[in-house]
Amino acid sequence: MSTRGEMAPRRRSTSPPPASLPDDDDMLQEILLRLPPRPSSLPRASRVCKRWRRLVTDPRFQRRFRDHHGKHPLLGFFFEDYCSCPFVPMLDRPDRIPRYRFSMSRREDNRIIDCRHGLVLFLSGRPPRSPSVWDPVARKQRCLTLPPELDNDRMYFFNRAVLRPARGQGRRSSQFQVALVAYDDRGETRASAWVYSSETGIWSKSKSLQLQSSIPMDQSSTLIGNSLYWLHTYAANVLHDHGEYFVLEFDLNSQSLAVTELPAHIEPGYHTLRIMPAEDGGLGFIHLSRFNAQLWKRKPDYDGSAAWVLDRAIDFGELRSTWKGDSLTLVGFAEESNAILVSTASGVFVVYLQSMEFKKVSNTVFFFSHYPYECCYAAGTGIVDVHGKDEVLKYMGDSRLLAHVSTL
Repeated sequence: MSTRGEMAPRRRSTSPPPASLPDDDDMLQEILLRLPPRPSSLPRASRVCKRWRRLVTDPRFQRRFRDHHGKHPLLGFFFEDYCSCPFVPMLDRPDRIPRYRFSMSRREDNRIIDCRHGLVLFLSGRPPRSPSVWDPVARKQRCLTLPPELDNDRMYFFNRAVLRPARGQGRRSSQFQVALVAYDDRGETRASAWVYSSETGIWSKSKSLQLQSSIPMDQSSTLIGNSLYWLHTYAANVLHDHGEYFVLEFDLNSQSLAVTELPAHIEPGYHTLRIMPAEDGGLGFIHLSRFNAQLWKRKPDYDGSAAWVLDRAIDFGELRSTWKGDSLTLVGFAEESNAILVSTASGVFVVYLQSMEFKKVSNTVFFFSHYPYECCYAAGTGIVDVHGKDEVLKYMGDSRLLAHVSTL
């Protein structure tokens, strides 16, 4: 005890010892799995030490990393060109993927028709018009043989889609499916669907559906739940320049086709309509009109049926000074990012519909379809790519790497 007038001795403060990294590889992998799914995340982690590098370059870990992150980032988009399938990157450095990494030359008679789950679907423009699936990350391409029913002059297909099997169904990163919907030549009113599985190597055929004569919109498919959707307009209405659209649905579970009419008052326009998921995860669509947009969804009615209701209205007017021009052209939709690509007089912009954030991604103005590419891509994690360059890591210095590691 101290006497009066004397100060008690100050206790020396002791700081807690610094936390050490776990010694168990399984626990460390669980930590590394939670890194953000950006292209630079795993390359940066691989430079911490040899142990981290061994873990993140393991193909089994990389598959777990991709599956852990349900929604993959929007890396960029593809668009049609006369002699190539160019890739336009959208992310900033150090996550920006160089154009050459995902671009590819193609035969003049091939055209891109769909893009999903890190895969790109091409279609030959000449008989027998066979589809092919390209994986830009793995740098692999597989050409498919058409089912026998389509390899003739009586059937032609107009709707196509590529996807990977749903999670929880034994999906491996190398598995994929291709869906084709075709008309017969007897009045162009009977539609049938075929699904190819890379696991079995065979095509399965669905039940046929009788339709009115219609014209498919030349757009990529939309995947909502476990159903694929395409937009059509009735052929009789095209000559009169008015609307009346319908949505063709293919249920992958039941292998069945169905039709849903769109509201009759929707103005016609190839670049103003796009099927997309509603906020509740059901069927919806977006309709653009100059600098305004309406988001519609299917809602159950009191009698058990479903009806279209206006879910949300968007005014892009305050962005007009940035985008210039007097209207927007809808050129693409990214499913996992819930984002649209719009072409304007000053270039192409991506708009994230949930946050309404937007970004200019290209100065070149194109009014044909763009195909957003969403993928969990880890560049440069110890595997030299075909170009022999560690293209993402070359933008990062050691100080930025250490700052990133300190947040783990």
